[in-house]
Amino acid sequence: MIVKDLEPQTHTDPLRRAGYEAERQMAHYLKRAFAEDPDISVLNNLRVERNGEIAQVDHLILHRHGMILVESKSVTAEISVNERGEWARHWKGQARGVRSPVLQARLQGELLHALLKDHAERLLGKFMLGKVQKGFGSMHVDVIVAISDSGVIRGGAHVPSEVLKADQVPDRVRELSRYYRKANSVFSLNFKDSGYEATAAELGGIASFLRARHVPAPVSAEQPEPARRAFPVRPARPEPVFEAAPLASPERSASPVRTSQERQAQARPRPDVACRACSSVNVTVQFGKYGYYLKCADCGGNTPAKPVCAACGQPGKVSKRGLEFTATCAGGHSWAYWTNPA
Repeated sequence: MIVKDLEPQTHTDPLRRAGYEAERQMAHYLKRAFAEDPDISVLNNLRVERNGEIAQVDHLILHRHGMILVESKSVTAEISVNERGEWARHWKGQARGVRSPVLQARLQGELLHALLKDHAERLLGKFMLGKVQKGFGSMHVDVIVAISDSGVIRGGAHVPSEVLKADQVPDRVRELSRYYRKANSVFSLNFKDSGYEATAAELGGIASFLRARHVPAPVSAEQPEPARRAFPVRPARPEPVFEAAPLASPERSASPVRTSQERQAQARPRPDVACRACSSVNVTVQFGKYGYYLKCADCGGNTPAKPVCAACGQPGKVSKRGLEFTATCAGGHSWAYWTNPA
């Protein structure tokens, strides 16, 4: 059954719009497969908090023996995985490294599992004549990375088994559910994967509990949560307001020294200019061994500088002129990327 539907969203940023379309496609497949299945509960776009950390899950599937986290990825061209487990997205002959979505989903699963353990006494009953409290310790936590139907996956044997096309996910969910049900049967008490099993009532209670714990993401001007993973919750920061300005010209470079606010007005904050650890825009662009990156003044974290063209969605290349940084994409678009303070 569908416990939490995917909320309608509208995005002007092409990358976020493509990401939402991938989630919508996956939610459609899950609804078609499990809307009337009492042993499967589906929660779309679930965002919960535990001890100051946030887990955001594209699609959470609960079954009698565990849970499955599905991470939707919008891939309209190709992705590849090499022998070191490094991921790359390919577009017009160029490869761009991306974080492993498998590891992302596992991090979310660890936080969700810990949250359920915190509330085991409330969510689960007892066994052995009502004397022993059941727990989530042996609960199975699986992850699936769902690639858009139009995407191509390269890498052969290096591609993790968790990576599937979106339309293949329902069959994998059924396969895992059957596997664990057999493992927990009375004939398989010594089977290596036997353990946790929730009753129908407990399954419904767990789904309702997580649905009630959902915390909507704060509304911001197309500012995504960069890491899409568990990270410390920080106090909300007022969004700085900057005026759009043209790129620097030789005449402007000869002008008197400007304040840091005037410099920063040359680079409107974009979704791709923020710390991936804490979401702060209090960053400076620096150059290191692997190219340009963002140095966060709030948490000290480093984030690769990977500008994305708002006009065509292609990755951009950063160039520097004094304190000002410009990005240019393969489509010929240029824009002010960032300006470091003096």
